[in-house]
Formats: sequence, structure tokens, C-alpha cells
Amino acid sequence: MPVDDLTPEESNLLKLLLYMTGREDRMSRLPLVQKEQVSGIRAIWPKLKSASDRAMEPRMRCDLMNRLLLGLGINPISDTFFNTVFGGVDFSDLAQFERQVDHFRSLCMLEYGNFRFGYKQFRQGDTISERWRYHFPNPEEVNQRARDLRSRLETVGLIPIPPSQLFSLGYLAGEHAPHINEARKSLVALINKAREKKVSSFNGLRSIAKESGVANLAELLAKAGIPGTEALIYADMPLFEGSKKAYSEILLELERSCLTVDSDAISQARANGLHNARTYLAVQNLDVYVATSMREPLNFTTNWEFVQKLFHHGRLAEWRLRYFDPTQAYLEDRIQKGLLECLMIKRTGLTVYNAQETDTFGKDAEAGVTLAQRKPVIVYVARLFEQLPSLQKLYTAIDGGARIDRDKFVAGLVEKEIIEPTEKPLLLGPEKTKSDVVKEVITKHGRSALTELGEDAIALELIRQGYDPEKAEGDLIGFSLGKIQMLERRALTFRDVHPLSLQTSPIDGVARGIIVTRSVEATADVVNAIFLGTLKYEIIDDSQNWLLVDHITKSPVRVVAKDPILTTAFWSENWGSKRESPTP
Repeated sequence: MPVDDLTPEESNLLKLLLYMTGREDRMSRLPLVQKEQVSGIRAIWPKLKSASDRAMEPRMRCDLMNRLLLGLGINPISDTFFNTVFGGVDFSDLAQFERQVDHFRSLCMLEYGNFRFGYKQFRQGDTISERWRYHFPNPEEVNQRARDLRSRLETVGLIPIPPSQLFSLGYLAGEHAPHINEARKSLVALINKAREKKVSSFNGLRSIAKESGVANLAELLAKAGIPGTEALIYADMPLFEGSKKAYSEILLELERSCLTVDSDAISQARANGLHNARTYLAVQNLDVYVATSMREPLNFTTNWEFVQKLFHHGRLAEWRLRYFDPTQAYLEDRIQKGLLECLMIKRTGLTVYNAQETDTFGKDAEAGVTLAQRKPVIVYVARLFEQLPSLQKLYTAIDGGARIDRDKFVAGLVEKEIIEPTEKPLLLGPEKTKSDVVKEVITKHGRSALTELGEDAIALELIRQGYDPEKAEGDLIGFSLGKIQMLERRALTFRDVHPLSLQTSPIDGVARGIIVTRSVEATADVVNAIFLGTLKYEIIDDSQNWLLVDHITKSPVRVVAKDPILTTAFWSENWGSKRESPTP
């Protein structure tokens, strides 16, 4: 941005210095600097620019930068600041300088939520060195963190509760047990017949079911409430991540899971859950709190599968993370259970929230409490039928439309040939929101995709995600489309729309956002990056705010408002101080 007789390079240099020090407001000044300041810049900048070629000592390079800063009326930086942020930078390449300024601005957003205050706090002293290493560790530091996670002591003393018995921890277990037991007995009989006849496909199993008087096999599988039933159909569908096992082995494993549960078994499962709750209470340092909602028997199974896949498969499997697993803990009193969960949030450094398609006050509150405690939150919103090619294109377009307004989002859908140009005016009506657009394109593209997939695969996918196909009341496709729409709109609300998805901590005043993931693998990637310190960020400069987004999910994790009145009022507040209780 040339100003007066400044060259483009000199203007860019000044812009970077002002951005680094939180003086963005001065960018609108004309002229950017006074004429008497230009000569000082031109005397100092060439020396700093040639510092690497001349092998100039870091102390001398720091002195030159401080002369530039003082010439702009800005307080100088310490040698520690310079060496931490700009050590090794060749200033003849402004791209290197800009990259490090962006890193520093990211650090200010992460730690303080304010560029100018961040510069004020970091410019002197040694604090910046420690916080820089924390957020931007070098490769050796990353490797050491990984070694520490592999070699630490795990949570010991927990009694594993099999997934087929987890519904016993629900408050309506006694009511559910007779129906579950009946379904499991029927399923065992069916599996025995199928094994005798060496059935090797879902069609064969369905034929045996009809011969046995089972009108709807999918509903029977849902009522049985055991994990892994999707393997019955996905084993023959390379489209999905099916089992590599023989069909007879799949049937045998399901039969072994079909344990009937009487009152004694329920009591034993609850005793084990109580023991596990006591064990968690004795562990003062945990890593991850897993937040879930479990109302129906299937919810226990699907959440158990989520926890197993997240922590015991993939890239987190070799780590010894200490996590609170809500599917394995039980307290009879609901209030005490809530207090247990509050304590677990306090003791852990990260919350992973397995969100469903609708709001639940308790779990959304847990996410808010975690943010208020200055800890990261990952919200995993499952995706139905995410491996269908006909839906993948649509899902990619929805993800690519994050943080853009409705009109640009619709234009992108037209460009990607997801909607016809003639449909555009209908989606741009004044009453239409971005969520409405998502709903309509899912309705249009989802029905044909699910029709092609078939009802059996639809039903088992619903079961895998914790939904009972019986509740579809005969319209599996319509029921599934409704769930897809609600999940996509839920994720959109978390990441793109809801103003309170950014929560300000009363401790430090920093507005922190949640990280929204759409697959277990992406969730593991984020957990991995958070604990290793390798999560990368990008500052998005939009018209109203600066947003700090992570590179994996593009979720806003910090925000700095550009409104000067809001910013002044916000940071005039004495964050962290205790207020007197209001008088009754």
C-alpha cells in the first residue's frame, strides 16, 4: 500500500510492524507515517534487510528492529522476543517476516484474544519463549510429547462393561430389559439357523428371518441393542468400511454378544459402573472428557463404539490417554452424576462432545463450561451415509461453504452443479436462511441416493448411528433425510451461525470457539494435534472481525472484533475479578 513516497516494500514493512504490535487502526491514517519518519525508516531498513548476508548478530538485528518501532512511536521488544519470533528470519524476504508476524498474531489471539494487549504482555520478559514453545513446538519437542504420551501410566482399576450390557446403566434399564432379552433370544435362534445353512449374505439371512416369522430383520437388530450389526450388510458392500471377516465369523460374534440380561446382571453392571465412577474420582489428572447423551439402549452402544474407535483405533491407539468414558460409569442419583461430570470437566484438559441432531441442555452446557475454563472443545457431529459418492459431493460443498454468506454459498452450489441456475432465485428469497438452503439441497439429492442404496442398508446405517428404524414408521428414506438435515444444520449452527458458539471466559475475557469435526478420524486428528501442539492456524480477515481458524476443520477458535467501541468496552472490563453477589 504505497503512501506518499514510500515504496510498496516499505509500505508492506510498516503494515507488518503495525499488525505485529496491534496498531491496525493506524492503517487507515493518511499519511501512514509523517514525512520526517520516512528518512529514519530508509536509514534503518536496508541494514536490517541485509543482516543475514552480513551475518549480523541477533542482538544487533533486534536493535535495528527496535529503532524502527521507536521511530513509529511504539515500545520496543526484548532480545528474547526477537530471538523467539524472528530468530533465523532473513528480512530480505518479507514473506518470511510476514509468516512470523502471523504466528505471533495467532499467539496473541490464542493467549489473550487481543493483538495490542498480547504485544504489551509479550514484548518484554521471557513469557513469550515458554508460550511460543507450547503452541509452536519444534520437531524434537513434538517427538518428546509423543514419547511422554506413550510411556505414561494409564487409568487403572476400571472394570470393562461389555457393550451388550451398557443399557443396564440407564435409568430405564428395568423397563427396557424384557424387550431387549426377547429380541436377543429371537436373534440367537435366527443366527443358529443361518449358521446351520451356511448363510453367507444379508439376503440369505433375511430369507431365514422370513421363514422364521420375523417380518422386519432390521427392527429386530435394533431392538437387540448390540454393536457391529452393520457388518451383516456392509461386509458385501465395498462402498462402506465393512468387515474383512467371513460371514460365518460375523454371525458368531453377534451371537456371542446376544447375552440376556436379568435383574442380577443389571445389578452387577451397575455395581461395576459405580466402581468405575469411584475409580475416576480417584484420578486427579485426566486428559479428555467425553460428553454424550444416552437415553435409548442404542445410544449406549453407539457411544461406546465412538469411544473405542476414537481412542483405541487409528492414530491415538498407541497413546495412553486418560479419558473419562461416560458409558462405563454409573451413579444412581442423577444430581450426583451431574456433579461427577462437572468434576471430570474440571480435571480434564479437553472436552470431546459427541453431539446428536438436537440440542441437549446438559451437554451443550458442558461445552460452554469447558470453554469458560479456558480449555478446547471438539464437537463431533456424525454424518449419515458419508461414504455414498452421490452425497460426498454435497457434503464437500457444505463444508466448503463455512463462514460465507448465504448468497455466496448458493452461487458456489450452482458453480459445482449441485443446483441448477434456475433454482437459484428460489433459494435467495428474503425468508430463506443458509440452513434452509442446506435442507433443500439435501432433500433434492438425498432421496435418489438413498433410494439407490436400498432399505436394508439404510436401516443398518441408522442402527449404526443410534437410530431405531422402527421410528421411521415405514418411511425409512424420509426419516433418514430428516436426520441428515438436522445433523448438517446442527454442525452449521456450531461452526457458522450461532453467535454463542464463541464463549468468553470470565477468567481472562478471551472468546474461545469450538472445533467442529464430522468424522471420528478428523476428531482423532484434532486431539492428536492439540496434545502434540501441532495444530496449525490461519487468520481470516473478514469485514467485521479477525477469525483464527484451525487448518483441519476450518472452525473459528478465536475472534478479535474490529469494532473499536466494542473492543474498548470489552477490555475495560476487569476480567477475572470477583463481583459482589446481587442483593435479593
